[in-house]
Amino acid sequence: MPMPGKFTADDFVDAAIRLILEGGPGAATASAVAQVVGAPSGSVYHRFPTRRDLLAAAWLTPVRRFQEDFLPLLAADGDPVAIGIAAASHVLRWSADHHEAAALLARYSRSDFVSADCSAAVLTEADALDRRAAEALDRFLARFPAADRDRVLLAVIDAPLALVRRSFAAGGPDDDAVELAADVARRLLASGSARATSPGRRSSSQRTSRRPG
Repeated sequence: MPMPGKFTADDFVDAAIRLILEGGPGAATASAVAQVVGAPSGSVYHRFPTRRDLLAAAWLTPVRRFQEDFLPLLAADGDPVAIGIAAASHVLRWSADHHEAAALLARYSRSDFVSADCSAAVLTEADALDRRAAEALDRFLARFPAADRDRVLLAVIDAPLALVRRSFAAGGPDDDAVELAADVARRLLASGSARATSPGRRSSSQRTSRRPG
């Protein structure tokens, strides 16, 4: 019988994601996840004390993986409009490269997996990821005039996510979807491009950020 140390937490999370995509959250039982991985059921509980924590990890792990590349991109030096276009493209490109993780994020929401009965560690991580994303978006939005910020959110967040969902209905994002995301962002951001600023050149009127939503 394989020892628990042979399998990583990511092995179980990836298996849970596949099961959820095939049959919904209810399909990702500990025994089903263990069977997909080829591990004893006890190995799952060795990594995740409860099934609720396993389901939460199936959501939080893709979120964390996405943020690792996307949030530093928003913080990059340079022309904010160009960065916004690159960020919009990245949403589609990442979704194409991480098909299962992106499909889960497109189909479900945090409330489907993270709830008050999760462990304290899981809830702390979930809140930290939300806070990290909100703060990164606040800083990026502050590089644009306040009047343009709804347009920026549409260009960088809302439109790319809508394209991801639409693409998965047709099999998943492709190069055309990446280009479309860039084109939409370019058009939306163009009218504010002359007034957008790099991080070191914000005027006093641009320093007040607001949390999206």
